[in-house]
Amino acid sequence: MSSEELPESLRIAYNSEIFRSAGHRLIDQLADHLSASMRGEQSHALPWRTPEASCAHWEELATHSDLSIEAICREILAGSVRISDPKYMGHQICHPAPVAMLAGLITDCVNNGTGIYEMGMAGTAMERHIVTCIARRFGLPPSADGFLTSGGTLANLTALLAARSIQTAGQQALDVTAPQLAVITSEQAHYCVDRATRVMGWGDAGLIRIPTDAQFRMRTDLLESHYQAAVAEGIQVVAVVGSACTTSTGSFDDLTAIGEFCRQRDLWFHVDGAHGGAVAFSEMQRHRLGGIEHADSVTLDFHKMLMTPVTTSALVFRQGEYGFRTFAAEADYLFQRQDDMEHDWYNLAKRTFECSKTMMATKVYSILATHGESLLGDNVDRLYALTANFVSLIESRPEFELATPPQCNIVCFRLRPRNGQDSCKLNAQVRDRLTRAGNYYVVQTKLRDEVWLRTTITNPFTTARELNGVLDALAATAETCPHSSDLT
Repeated sequence: MSSEELPESLRIAYNSEIFRSAGHRLIDQLADHLSASMRGEQSHALPWRTPEASCAHWEELATHSDLSIEAICREILAGSVRISDPKYMGHQICHPAPVAMLAGLITDCVNNGTGIYEMGMAGTAMERHIVTCIARRFGLPPSADGFLTSGGTLANLTALLAARSIQTAGQQALDVTAPQLAVITSEQAHYCVDRATRVMGWGDAGLIRIPTDAQFRMRTDLLESHYQAAVAEGIQVVAVVGSACTTSTGSFDDLTAIGEFCRQRDLWFHVDGAHGGAVAFSEMQRHRLGGIEHADSVTLDFHKMLMTPVTTSALVFRQGEYGFRTFAAEADYLFQRQDDMEHDWYNLAKRTFECSKTMMATKVYSILATHGESLLGDNVDRLYALTANFVSLIESRPEFELATPPQCNIVCFRLRPRNGQDSCKLNAQVRDRLTRAGNYYVVQTKLRDEVWLRTTITNPFTTARELNGVLDALAATAETCPHSSDLT
């Protein structure tokens, strides 16, 4: 075959008319699935299969060489969690807006990266607009800037790397050995904060955990004593991380108090707003973020309450130039303006871990441009209203109890044990049986060594019917469990 001759397989694979025809059928297929899911017409929110059965199914399917994209889609839909089903109340993943789904198709079609400007001109400009919008919503000054990145874990790590660089700049300039470094945060903070300190090589001593109050919020009255104890041990505290909100219970730390402490001690103030930062778009709920305007850096996930497919996260710095402190390496084959590193904002790989950075801004920008910021606020308000309804239902049923009054769309509750039942074993077993049945999807967590059921209301199409339904299903499942202290 000559270099001028295109193989027939490639002609077929890239045939635009085949793409057009299959694309129309696929959109119809997906739209039908969404419509049925949102109306609650499907019996299972979680079509459970064991890992072994799932692998066997997909291995067998891979032996077919003539599957159409519609057939593949049908199999994926049949074997995937139905986020769009109103009976889905599991993890912190939102029901995406259809316009964002379509934007994802555009992103995959153009296949532009946004690590360097010349490869992602449209995506870079859209990203700039989104970050400006977020900074304004958080009340940050005009100097604020940032970028989108792949998930809150990566955003939090990037922020703390910048904090380390800035807080130890004097030591680096003097070429002195730095002491043990550490970050202070709540005992209920997301595990990625602990992971970040370990990635930075700080070990067990790198994370100082502050106990929480009855509502699982950081006890800010203990900040000073923990800080002084660290100093006495020769530990240099670099930053304090406030949770807005915590992952397990959805509790908001007192950001005003944390910010004031950081200003007094000249510490970096980072807010992990991956989940709760979304309330910045709600006029009714934004008060929960009081104090965030004093943060040095903030993380926000659009894929939790802001109607965007995974993973689309933002990291915003109070002073935009701080974002360049995390990574300062030169790459002449990518960047042409090495003499202007600090202001080369449009080459995003200078500030992010990603070089092959997907054009994730398209999905968020499409929502904002077609529906406006008010849609995001409406969604947050709807989820909060559903959560309040769910709490009322739980409180009206004596067989259930709440862990704490919810501060967002996360609700932790459990079945009360009867006849000598062990509470932890009972609730773990009920949750396992409910998962395998698949009609409803809830998860579980541990709070102070006790097992609790946990729901995240992320679907605006959930109604009182589903909220009552999941409680009925849990109660009925509990009746099938042994009524003794030796639950297994």
